[in-house]
Amino acid sequence: MDKLVRDIMKIGVPTCDVNAKLDEIAKIMMRDGTDAVIVMDEEDGAIGVVSQSDLVRAYTRNWQLLTAKKIMTEKILCVDPTSSITAAANMMQDEKVHQVFIMHEHPGTGKPSAIVTMRAIVREMAGLPADRPLSPMQKARKK
Repeated sequence: MDKLVRDIMKIGVPTCDVNAKLDEIAKIMMRDGTDAVIVMDEEDGAIGVVSQSDLVRAYTRNWQLLTAKKIMTEKILCVDPTSSITAAANMMQDEKVHQVFIMHEHPGTGKPSAIVTMRAIVREMAGLPADRPLSPMQKARKK
């Protein structure tokens, strides 16, 4: 039986302001070890996603002058925590993205609550616990 998204999702999603500069977004990604950041508007609603791919594309276009709003993808791909991991993987493949989000719905706006990444699916395939890297001892045993 296919496991569910809730079995591998990472609770908590990094966010940035719609006017955040790209160096700030890159720092958030590096700090949180994530490949994407949800862009929030002035009313604290999720309005888009900035991925590592978006940042790399922007690198060639005066990136120091750009903001999240200028490079974000407005479509936020969402799955339900009770969806199958296979359904999430199919969505990622179909949409050519590396992550999908779980949103906590509020009246009139959605708030990001969790993320499922390709890496989380690969961890599941490897039989590793969700969202925890190998310890140094585990790494040594793998060699």
